Formats: sequence, structure tokens, C-alpha cells
Amino acid sequence: MFSRILFHFKEPKTTIGWAHGIMAILGAFALAYGSGMSLSTLLQGDAAMRLLPSMLLTPVMACGFGFWLLFSKTLLHVSIKIVLMALFNACIIAFF
Repeated sequence: MFSRILFHFKEPKTTIGWAHGIMAILGAFALAYGSGMSLSTLLQGDAAMRLLPSMLLTPVMACGFGFWLLFSKTLLHVSIKIVLMALFNACIIAFF
């Protein structure tokens, strides 16, 4: 049992950093896309007027979500943030 604990303590930090970074990048783009689509459902008007704000804000939201996810302490916190924001976006899309 102690050997497994020591193995995790000796795990190279670059592996943890790569996993955290890749998960944050993929999650940031997924959340930015979901937020853009939920923003499009909230706006009124024709298709061009609904899609234009989400097209312009999606790169900004991707950067914001990326920083928000990268400042998480553990991979569990990153996963929880992604799941909760995805559920929030799904609720917005479903109810409007």
C-alpha cells in the first residue's frame, strides 16, 4: 500500500502538467462552443444576427475558460468545472 502511495508521489510533474493542460484546452474549447450556442439561443432576430455575437465572443470565451480551468488545483476540479458548465449550457439551451 505504501509503495503505491510513494509511486504517486514520485510521478513526474510533467505528466500531471500535460494531462491538466490538455484537459483544460479541450474543455475550454468545448465550453466556449457550448456557451456560444446557448448565447445564440437567447438572442432574437434572424440567423446572422444571432450567430454574429457568438462567433465574435467564442475565441474570447475560450481564453477565459482556459485560464479559469488552468488555475484549478487538481484534475478533479477541472472535470467538475467542465461538467457543471456543460450542464448549465444544456439547461439554457433546453429551456429557451
